Amino acid sequence: MKTTVKTVTIDRPFQLPRMAEPHLPGTFELQIDEEPLDVVWEGYHRTVTLFLTSDGLTEAWPVSEEKLAKAMASH
Repeated sequence: MKTTVKTVTIDRPFQLPRMAEPHLPGTFELQIDEEPLDVVWEGYHRTVTLFLTSDGLTEAWPVSEEKLAKAMASH
């Protein structure tokens, strides 16, 4: 397993799938886990988790790279 952690900044309110309401903009931690695939060549399965902190609570939201890019795009 390979894990990369970085920060991302989202400049406007955003809403990920299964969120009841939009989340305020800010800078958040992004964890990218890559599991090796059981194949002859080197390959990985990637999962992405966005950690959102507000009001002293931290929530972990699984998110696709496509949905994260959409949330980060400016309109």
